[in-house]
Amino acid sequence: MNSSIAAASTAPKPKSMPLRRWLWVSYLSAALAPLLMIELSFLGIYWGTAQFVHDRSTAAVIDLSQSILEDAAVREAKSISEQLGTIEALTKVYADATGTALASPSSLTPEEIGTYAYSPDGVYYTRKDNGGSAVYYSGIIPVTGTEREKAWRTAALDPLMKSIQQSDPLITQVYLNTKDSLNRIYPYFDVLDVYPPKMDIPSYNFYYEADPQHNPEGKVVWTDAYVDPAGSGWMISAIAPVMDQDQLEAVVGIDITIDTVIDQVLNVELTGGGYAMLVGRTGTILALPPAGEDDLGLTELTDHKYDEAVLNNVLKPSEFNIFRRNDMTDLALAMVDAPSGLVKLDLAEPSYASWATIEGTDWKLISVVHESALLTTATSLRDMLTDISKWMLAALLLFYLIFFAVLWKRASSLSATVAEPLTALEADMTLISSGGSLTRIRPQTIEELKSLNKHLVTMSTKLQSAAKTKAAFLSTMSHELRTPLNAIMGHAQLLELSAGKPLDSERIKEVQQIIRSGTELLLLIEAVMDISRLERGEVQASARAIDVMPLIRNAYIPLQPLAEDHGIIMEIVPTAGVDTRIEADPGIVTRVLSHIIANAVKYNKENGNIRIALNERDGALEVAISDTGEGIPAADLSRLTEPFDRLGKGGGTIVGAGVGMSITNRLIQIARASLKIESTVGEGSTFTVTFPRSANE
Repeated sequence: MNSSIAAASTAPKPKSMPLRRWLWVSYLSAALAPLLMIELSFLGIYWGTAQFVHDRSTAAVIDLSQSILEDAAVREAKSISEQLGTIEALTKVYADATGTALASPSSLTPEEIGTYAYSPDGVYYTRKDNGGSAVYYSGIIPVTGTEREKAWRTAALDPLMKSIQQSDPLITQVYLNTKDSLNRIYPYFDVLDVYPPKMDIPSYNFYYEADPQHNPEGKVVWTDAYVDPAGSGWMISAIAPVMDQDQLEAVVGIDITIDTVIDQVLNVELTGGGYAMLVGRTGTILALPPAGEDDLGLTELTDHKYDEAVLNNVLKPSEFNIFRRNDMTDLALAMVDAPSGLVKLDLAEPSYASWATIEGTDWKLISVVHESALLTTATSLRDMLTDISKWMLAALLLFYLIFFAVLWKRASSLSATVAEPLTALEADMTLISSGGSLTRIRPQTIEELKSLNKHLVTMSTKLQSAAKTKAAFLSTMSHELRTPLNAIMGHAQLLELSAGKPLDSERIKEVQQIIRSGTELLLLIEAVMDISRLERGEVQASARAIDVMPLIRNAYIPLQPLAEDHGIIMEIVPTAGVDTRIEADPGIVTRVLSHIIANAVKYNKENGNIRIALNERDGALEVAISDTGEGIPAADLSRLTEPFDRLGKGGGTIVGAGVGMSITNRLIQIARASLKIESTVGEGSTFTVTFPRSANE
C-alpha cells in the first residue's frame, strides 16, 4: 500500500485548462488534426514528386551537357590545332628560308647598307624604317665585318617576314635570333628605345627552347607565355631551329599575343555560356578570358609596363599553374592520365571542366561551365512547381483559418452554456477564500452542481469556525513570543551602538573588512579543500577530444571586468594553420588556464597586456600566456608552485592565498601536460603549458 501511495505522489498531475480551451482541444484532436495531417500528407507527396522530377531532370541534363561539353572541347581543340598548325607550317617555311639566307651572300646596295649604324654602346642596328624589318645586334659579341655580313644577308628575308605577318590575323610579329644575339624583327620599331645593349638573346626561352637540348627533334615548338622584350606584352611563340650542319645557328619565331589568343582563339560558344582557357605543356594557363578570372581569382596578364628593359625571362607566376592550385588538383591529375575528359570542380561555384589535347603543341583546351548554368531549365521548372505548392499551402491555410474561426465560435457558445453555473460556483469559492461567509444555496438546473453548492455552504460555516479558533491561537502565541523577541532585539540594538552612539563610517568599513576577510577565509578553506582532494587523489582526469580555443575564452571572459578595471588588454593571437584539438579533460584544462590568466591579470601592471598564443611543437600543442607585469626573479621561480608561498607579496593589495599555482601544477600533472615558466624582471612572464595530442602520450 505504501508503494502505491508513493507512486501516486510522484505521478504527473493532469494539466488544467479553461472549459473553452478544453472543448477547442477536443475538436482539434478528434477532427481537425487528422484532417490537417491528410492535407499535409498530400502536400508532402506533391513536394516529394516535384523534387524527384527535379532530381531526375537534373541528372539527365547533367549527363547530356557533359557529353556535349566533352564533344565541344574536342571539336574546338581540333579547330585550334588547325589554326596553330598553319602557323607551325609558316614557321617551318620561314626557318628553311632563313637557313638559305644565312648561307647566301648579301645583295644589299651601299645605300641600303647605309641605313645600318653603331650605337655608342656597340649595338649594330637599323636607323630608320624603310618598310622592312628592324635589326638589333646587341654587341655582347663585338660586331665586326663577319657579323655585319650576317646581318646584311638576313635582309633578304624581309619580304617573306612581311608576307607571313600579314597572312594571318593571329600573328603579331615575325623574328629571327642568332646564337651571337642578332635579332631581326618585323614590323619595324626603334630597337634602341626598347632593347638594352649587350642583350644575351640565347638566354631567353624563345631561343633556348628550340635548341638541341630542349628540342632534339628539331621541330617547330611552342613556348609558354612570357613577356616580350620587344614591347608587345605577354605572348606565346612558335619557334624553330635553323641549323648549320650540326650546330644551332639561329632560331626563328612567330609571335601571338595573349590578347589575340583570347579574342580570336578562345572565342568559342559553349553550352551554358561557359568559357575556354588554354593550358601549356607544364600546366601554365597560357590564356584566360575575363569570364574565368572571377572563377580562379586571377587577372590575366596581357599588358606589361615597360618601365625598364626586359633583361631576363619573365614567365607567368605559380598561381597560373593548375598543378599548384588546390581548386584545380582533380583536373590536373585527370589531365595527366587522359588526353581528354571531364571532371567536376569547386571554383567560385560548382562547375564542370572538360579538356582536350591540341595536336602538335601538347597544349590542353579546357572548357568550363557553371553547374547552375546547365541547370537553368530544370531549376526554372522546380521554382515554378515550388510557387504552385506555395499557393496551394496559402489556400489551405486560408481555408483552415476560416474553419478554425467557425469552430472557435461554436466552442465559445457551448462553453458559455456550461461555464455560467461553474463561474457562479467559482465566485462562491472566491468569497469563501477571501474570508466571507456563504449563507444561501444557489438554484441550479444540474443536480451535481446543486449538491456541490450545498457542500460549499457547509464548508463555509466550518471555515468561519476554524478562522475564529486560529485568531485565538495567534493572539496567545503572540503574547508568549513577544518577550524573548524583545530581549533579542534589545541586545542587537546594544551591539549596533558604540559608547551610546551609532557606528561611524570607519567602524562600518571595519565591519565590511570583517566580511571581506570572512570571504577570503572561505576561499582559502575551499582552496585548502582542493589541495586536500588533490593530495588524496580524488581528482581524476576524464579525457575526451576537445578544442582548446573555446576553453581559453571560457577561462578569460570572467576575468575581463577585473582586467578592464586596470586597463589591461587581453588578446588571443590568430591560430591560422594550428590544430587546436587535443585529447584531455575539459574541466581540468579550463581550471589550469583560469589560474594562469587570473595571475596574469592580478600581477600585471596598470594598462598592461596579456597575450595568449598557440603553437605546435613536436606533435604537441603549446599554449603560451604572457603578461607585462614586474616579472619574477630567477631565484624565485622554483618557489612558484609551493602552496601558500606568495613570493613576498603577502599583506599587499593583491587578493590571494598563494595556492593557485600549486593547484595548477598538480592539475597539469594529472592532465599529463607540462609547464614551462619564463620571466624577466621588469618586463613580464610567460607561462607555457604543453598539452599532448593524446591522453596516453
